[in-house]
Formats: sequence, structure tokens, C-alpha cells
Amino acid sequence: MKRMNKRSPFKPQAKGNYRIENKTEKEATIYIYDEIGWFGVEAADFVKDLDEIKAETLHIRLNTPGGDVFDGTAIANAIKNHKSHTITHIDGLAASIGSIIAIASNETKMAENSFFMFHEAWSWTIGNARTHAEAKELLDKIDGVLAATYAKKTREKEADIKEMMAAETWLTAEEALEMGMIDGIEEDKEKASAAMFDLSVFANVPDELKDIKKDLNERDLERALRDAGCSRNQAKEILAKGFKGDSSQRDAEEEARLQIEREAQVAEEARLREAGKVNKIEKGSTEDLLMQADITMATTK
Repeated sequence: MKRMNKRSPFKPQAKGNYRIENKTEKEATIYIYDEIGWFGVEAADFVKDLDEIKAETLHIRLNTPGGDVFDGTAIANAIKNHKSHTITHIDGLAASIGSIIAIASNETKMAENSFFMFHEAWSWTIGNARTHAEAKELLDKIDGVLAATYAKKTREKEADIKEMMAAETWLTAEEALEMGMIDGIEEDKEKASAAMFDLSVFANVPDELKDIKKDLNERDLERALRDAGCSRNQAKEILAKGFKGDSSQRDAEEEARLQIEREAQVAEEARLREAGKVNKIEKGSTEDLLMQADITMATTK
């Protein structure tokens, strides 16, 4: 799968894990230990892989912070319409649009130490007041659809669900079971940690998922330095001798790196808008808004 760590909102500390195992007539298992959308698991790839599975029972193992709402919705609908008996296992985290994927199966189960989170859709737009107003209208529609989906699963009132979405609600396995979001709790047989993702984009991350440190070896540190823009030789020299520059130099280098990323992001948005013009996408349509807004399921602070 494609990976763009530098632009990922969740800055995963490990390579995403998306794979299919035990693909037989009886059972198959899909692992989605990654973000949803172009940073990780994309709907087009998932649906293609899912269509090839003919097993009687399909297990979907989740550990995801969410991502693109439309990719996630497409994945959820593909699961819902699949002929297999589907069982989703939340091994670590089903957050944001990942929670919609989680409840699309015939059965949804959570590891006793995992988390379930749902909230309002988030976006950013570039343009005038009309553009922002159109984006708000689209986000309101998305929130309405998501709330209806959660309400159908839980039998809760949509108004109550919307309040919980606005508050960015994190549920333990017991709370999710009591609310009706899941159908059962199971022992955490699979090793999956939500700590592989940077969850700081969210407002109400549980203490259990905050400031979780991992032991870094020299290779991890070298990779981090190279991701930040250092050459291999520079990274090795820093590790061997320590950083010799002053704080102002470090700040300048960091600002330069961020500026490059911002310019690349603006260029990508321009390319997408140009592609929309070539395909004669009508201004103000949903497609046009998607060209202007990278819709992700994240929280508004």
C-alpha cells in the first residue's frame, strides 16, 4: 500500500499492516492495522481484495485511527454487502471512520483493552466564503449520515448520537457493549497497539493512550533523522557525535522542512483542482468540494 508518512495526520511509528490470511473456503482473515484512505488502506484496493474472498466466515481485525471518510464508507459498505458471515474484531483501536467500518459486519467484537471512538467529520478548505459554506453543508450531511448509522446499530436517538459525536466520545469495550455499538468482548489474543499512531489530532484521547513511549534503537533514530531531511551520512554523524548546531539552526531547519511540505500540499491541491476541470466537474458539486477539501475523520479543537 502507498504510504506518505510526512503528510499523514497520525504519523505512524511503524509500517502499516494490511494483509489477508487463511484464505480458504471456510474462513479468511483481513488485517487492517493502518489508516484509512490514501495514507494507508484505500477503498479501491480493499474492495478488489474482498471480491476475491469466497469464505463462509470472514474475520476483519482492526487497529485504525481512521482517515478518509469516503474511503471508509466504501469499505464499510463492501463489508456489509459481502456474502460471507463477517465478524469484526477490534484488536486495538476503531476510531473515527474506523468505527463505521467496525460496525458494518454481522458481528462486532472488541478486545477487553481496546477503544472505540466516534466524532464529527473534519475538513479544511481553501477559497472564499461560498466555498467554506458549501464545505460546511457537506460536513453537516456527512455527520447526519454517520449519526444515523450509529443510531441504527445502537437504537439510540440520532440527536443523542450527534451530541456524543460533537463531544468526541471514546468508549471502552464495556461501555461500547452497554451502548450497543458492539456485540461482545473477547480476550486480547492479537497483539495490536494504538500507540503506533500519533493521536494528538484528537481532543479527548484516554490517558491510557497518551505519552506511551517505545524503546528506540539506533536504526529507528537514523530513520527518523532521514525522514526529517538528513542524508544517510548526516544521520550517522549526528548519532555518532551528537547534534552540533544551535537551537536557532534547528528551528530554521524545521521551518524549512515544514515549508517544503506546505508547498507540496498546495501543489497537490492545485493538481486535483486542475484534474477536476479536465473532467468537467461541476463547480459546487460534491466532487468539486472533494477536490478542494481533503475530508478526514479527525477532531476539531
